[in-house]
Amino acid sequence: MTDIMEAQADYLKGFGTELSPTWRELAAQDTHRIEPSLADENSPFLGDDPIPASRYTSYDYHREEVEKVWLKTWQVACREEEIPEVGDHFVYRIAGMSFIVVRTAPEEFRAFRNLCMHRGRELVDCSGKGAKSFRCAYHAWTWNIDGSLQGFPGKWDFPTVGEGSHDLRTASVARWNGFVFINPDRNAAPLAQHLGGMDRHFADWPLDRRFTLWHVRKTIRANWKVAMEAFLEGYHLAMTHPQALPSVSEHGTQYDIWQEGDAAYSRSMTPTAVPSHHARGGSREEAIAVQWALLNGLRMDDAPELPENIHDRATLAQWRRDNLSALTGADYADLSDAMMLDSIQYWLFPNFCPWLGEGLPLTYVFRPDADMPDTCYMDAWMLVRMPDDAPAPSAPAIIELGPDDPFEPHIGAMGEIFDQDDFNMPKVQIGMKQWPDDLAGVTLGRYQESRIRFLHKVLEERLGHTAR
Repeated sequence: MTDIMEAQADYLKGFGTELSPTWRELAAQDTHRIEPSLADENSPFLGDDPIPASRYTSYDYHREEVEKVWLKTWQVACREEEIPEVGDHFVYRIAGMSFIVVRTAPEEFRAFRNLCMHRGRELVDCSGKGAKSFRCAYHAWTWNIDGSLQGFPGKWDFPTVGEGSHDLRTASVARWNGFVFINPDRNAAPLAQHLGGMDRHFADWPLDRRFTLWHVRKTIRANWKVAMEAFLEGYHLAMTHPQALPSVSEHGTQYDIWQEGDAAYSRSMTPTAVPSHHARGGSREEAIAVQWALLNGLRMDDAPELPENIHDRATLAQWRRDNLSALTGADYADLSDAMMLDSIQYWLFPNFCPWLGEGLPLTYVFRPDADMPDTCYMDAWMLVRMPDDAPAPSAPAIIELGPDDPFEPHIGAMGEIFDQDDFNMPKVQIGMKQWPDDLAGVTLGRYQESRIRFLHKVLEERLGHTAR
């Protein structure tokens, strides 16, 4: 107990300097009232225990995740605008399993296990539009989009097929902020119970009033946790993303975690428009110029001179309010500088990472792509605010990338960031497979990597390895 108390006593929650303050210090200087959800802080000390490398490489551990997490937990399948019309459907694959998510009425969605109830062939090969029914390509057994069996050849030879006996098997479906969630457990508790207080954090930030500018899905040669963990901390920025150092103070990030019954979620808030402590010769002026260029979709080499009315975080945030208001017709007047500029990213167990605010309006999802621990999908959406009087447009086609395909040509500047992360992930997976026996596991920073430790804490609880 004494050792734990001593460890907690020197548990430092971030690092800041006069030039590169922490997020909390910047929030205290904000020109607007900080939103109540952003003012919340919860960063308990979670210990120093190492994370066994086998959690990333073991097939047995992977199978436990499938049986106790992926078959039992709410998870994002798609956005509503990706299946905008009745009959539009989305094929969601995870860990060797497949599900069909279909819009069955203008405001109704259903999900089914994606297999023919005759001989087990995957029923729908790919996502599609305007289906009236789903017909198996093997023997022509056909189902209505509500999952009921419509008909099949040679009925005289199947006396055991009765009313409802071979309807498609359903999964639970729910909607939140424009996302369609599924849970393979048909007796799942409501999604609201899984979201917990995170729903309150997004109550005034309507992600359902956004549309998909792009959705990219890439297969990555790494365990889904390896891939996701790269996005749960800013500690890697100085080495992996050096181009961000002039305008991102990664060491000043605030990390928060919450566990409320069945709900487990966390958050990072990273200051932008201030230089990193690791930026050589960094200055506030350069930080503002770099951030302004990035917000305009420009690289620094192409950036015109900074406008005279922009000279600090406050004026940059006001320019962003005015610019976005003109584009969307929405009212940004009361939003804090932090909401306009900073990178505020949430994580909901097990794999959903939506962003809050205008700093970087992204959403990530990570999941095993096959029945193995060594590869995964990374999905990323760029979600742009719609004008208040505009109908939601249909989403563009998903950009599908193989493990050797780069992000950058497809999604611009964010692609460069993702490619830098992806460069590390397969190499981490290789390292995990040869972890030395004399070191108990992966070493995590107490604060900067606390969200990763929290992920493992909750995961171990759901697998029944520790008590909740």
